[in-house]
Amino acid sequence: MTISFNEVPAALRYPGAYIEIDGSQAGLSSDLPAVLLVGQKLPTGTAAAGEVVRISSPEDAKTKAGAGSMIAQMAAAYRKKDPTFDLFILPYADNPAGVQATGTITVTAVATANGTLALYLAQKLVSVGIATGQSVDQIASAIAQAITDAGADIPVTAVAAAGVVTLKARHKGSCGNNIDMRLNWFGESTPQGLSLTLSAMAGGAGDPAPGDLPSIIGKRWFRYVSLGINDAATLAAWHTESQRRYAVPIQAGFRAFTAFRGDYAAAAAYGEIKNFEHIASLWIGFSPKSTWEVAATLAAAASVSLYNNPVTSLEGITLPDVKGEQSYNDFTQGNSLLFKGMSVMEVGSDGSCSIKRLISMYQRRSDGSADDAFLDINVAEVMERIRYEQRMGAIKRFRGSTAAKTNEGYRPGLKITTEDSVRAYLLSLYKNRLMQELGWVQAYAYYKGTLVVEQDPDNPSRFSFKDDPVINAPFYILAGRSAFRKAVPTY
Repeated sequence: MTISFNEVPAALRYPGAYIEIDGSQAGLSSDLPAVLLVGQKLPTGTAAAGEVVRISSPEDAKTKAGAGSMIAQMAAAYRKKDPTFDLFILPYADNPAGVQATGTITVTAVATANGTLALYLAQKLVSVGIATGQSVDQIASAIAQAITDAGADIPVTAVAAAGVVTLKARHKGSCGNNIDMRLNWFGESTPQGLSLTLSAMAGGAGDPAPGDLPSIIGKRWFRYVSLGINDAATLAAWHTESQRRYAVPIQAGFRAFTAFRGDYAAAAAYGEIKNFEHIASLWIGFSPKSTWEVAATLAAAASVSLYNNPVTSLEGITLPDVKGEQSYNDFTQGNSLLFKGMSVMEVGSDGSCSIKRLISMYQRRSDGSADDAFLDINVAEVMERIRYEQRMGAIKRFRGSTAAKTNEGYRPGLKITTEDSVRAYLLSLYKNRLMQELGWVQAYAYYKGTLVVEQDPDNPSRFSFKDDPVINAPFYILAGRSAFRKAVPTY
C-alpha cells in the first residue's frame, strides 16, 4: 500500500468500497474580521459593563450601551463607513469618582430681530428659534430647551438660570473636555442683535480603568479596535495587550485606532512620549466631531483597506461625516507630527476629511534611539498577515505527518515532512501567493538565498526556520528635481 489513510483501516478484509473524505487541503483560510469598539456606556444600557458583547446594528448598540452613549455614537459612526465586518462593543461604566465636564453659554445681548440660532455641539446642529422681545433669561431658557429637545444624541445636557446655559457632558471623564461648542459652522447668521459668550467644555476627569484586558477580551481574535477612551492609562493597557496578542503563543494581534483633539503643541506633547507599534492616533486639530466618533470612523476606514490589501497606501480614504478647519492644512505642523507618532488627515475646501498618512505611535527602540521599523500601521498588519498565511498553510500541509531530516527514498504517498519539503513550501508560498498573487512582498531571489530551515537536533519532531521577507511599502511620496534650461545645450 502506497497511500496513507486517516480513516480507512489497513486491516480490512470485509468486502465493500470505502472512500474517506479529506477536506484538510480545501480550506482557503478566509474569515470575517471582528472589530471591537471600546467606550463608555450609560446606566440605561442593558449590557454588562466591562464585558464584550456582539451588536447587530447601531440601534442594538443604543439598547445595550444606552441612547446617546459614547458606544452608541461610535457604532453609528462606524457603520456609516463599513457595513461588513462583525462588530462588538466593550462598554465601560463611568468612573464613580469621575467628574463631568461643563461649559456655559452666556446671553449678553438680546435679539433685535427674529431669527434662528445655529448652535453646534460636537458637530450636531441644535436650532433655536429667537424672537424679539425675549429677555436674556428667556433666550437662555430657549437654548437649553432646544438642546434637550434635540434628543439623546447631543452629548450634553443643559439647564438655564439667570441668562446662562450650563452644559454638562453625559459621561464623566476627560472625554467631555473634547466636546466642541460653536455657532454657525456652515456660515449661518446669528439673529441680529443677539450676543452670546461661549465657554468651552472643561473640568472632566476620572476615566474608567481598563481592567484585566486578557480576561475581558478572551480568545476571540479582534483584528481591529477603536478606542473611544484614550487617556494615558487606557492607551498603555491596550499597548501591553496588543504586544501580548501579537506575540507567540497567541499570534492574533490587532491594530487600534484613536483620535486626539487639540492644537499642534498639545498633539506633539501627547504623541512624542508614546511608543506603541499597534496603535494609531489621528490628530484632528479642532474638528468639531467628537474624538470617539472620529476614532470609530477611522477604524472603519482603515480596517477595510488594510484587510483588503495591507501594503496599499491609505492616503485619500474618506472619513464620512468628519469635518475639519482649513487652518488644519499646515505642512510644517503635519510633517512634524509624523515624526512624533501622530497620524494626520487632509481637510478639503468643503471641510470634508480624509486620511493623509496613518502611522503607528512607535518611534524608538528600547535604548531610546530612533526606529521607524513599524512607522506605517501597514507594517505590523502585513507581517501579521504573512505569518497567518504561513501558519495556516503549514497546518494544512504538514499536520499529521512524520518528521525526517531528508528524503532517503521514501515511497510516494507517505506523509513525511523533511527540511526540503518545509523549505519548498515556504518558497512556494512566498513566490506564488505572497508575491505574485497578493503583491505583499518582493525580492524572491534574496528571500530564497537567506531562508534557513533545519530539523531541531534535540527535538526531531520540530522544524525551525528563519526567513527574511522583504515587504512592499505603501506609496506616499514622489520627489523629483527639475533642472530646467532655456536652450538646448551643444556638445
